[in-house]
Amino acid sequence: MTEIQLHDVALEPERTLGSPGGPGRTRTPEPLHGRLTFGWDLLPADHASAPADWHAHVRSTPGRDYRHLLLVCSFRPETPQAPGTFRHASLALSLSTPDPALRPVARLIDPGERTRPAAAGPGTGLSFTVSTGVVDLGVERQQPEPGPGREEWIVRGHGASQPDPQWEFRALRRLPLVGDHPVAALVELVPGQVNAADVLVAAELEHRSWGVRRYRARLGPTVHGITLNPQEADA
Repeated sequence: MTEIQLHDVALEPERTLGSPGGPGRTRTPEPLHGRLTFGWDLLPADHASAPADWHAHVRSTPGRDYRHLLLVCSFRPETPQAPGTFRHASLALSLSTPDPALRPVARLIDPGERTRPAAAGPGTGLSFTVSTGVVDLGVERQQPEPGPGREEWIVRGHGASQPDPQWEFRALRRLPLVGDHPVAALVELVPGQVNAADVLVAAELEHRSWGVRRYRARLGPTVHGITLNPQEADA
C-alpha cells in the first residue's frame, strides 16, 4: 500500500470564443476552489501496486532504469460557492531532460481504459479509500458484476511508449465525474540526465447559467515539475 496526500488546486477559467463577459453579458466565471485535488507519488518499478505486466516488462529489460509514477485526480461535487458539474477532464504529462533531444518515455500506462457497465455497478480498477484528504491506494483489483451489458469508458489513456502520455476522464449519464481516479505510468529514464515530468490538468464543467466552460488547474511548482530521479538533481 502507498498513501498519497491530496492537495487542493484552483481551476482557472479559460477565455474562449463565446465566453461570458462584455456589455450585457453574464460576468466571467471566477476561479473555482475546492473542486479538484491532486496528488502523486514516485515509486520503484517493482512496487507491489504495479500491474503484473509491468513487472514482466522490467524483468525482460535488464539494465534500464524505470520509475513508477502514480498520480491521483480527485473531483469534488459542486457547491454554491463553486458551481458546475464536471463533464470531462484530462491529465497530461510532458517528460523531459535538460537536453531536448533526450526524453524519457512512458513505456506502459495504467489504465489504458477503465470502464463501467452502462447500467450500473463496479468495474475494474485499483481499490482505494479516502480519509481526511489522504488516498490509501491498495493493489486489489475490482471485477465487474456478472451478466451481459455494454461497457462504457470513464478513464482512457493514450501515449504508451511516448514522452507525452495523457488520460481522459468523463462523466456518464448515470455516473457523474466525482471521486478519486488514480492513473500511473512506468517511465523509462534517460541515464545520466535529470528526468522530469511536467503535469497539466484541464477540465470542462457545465454551469446552469453559462453552459459548458473550460478550466485549467493552477498547479504549484512542486507538482507542475516532478523530478523523477532526485539523486541526479542533487549530484
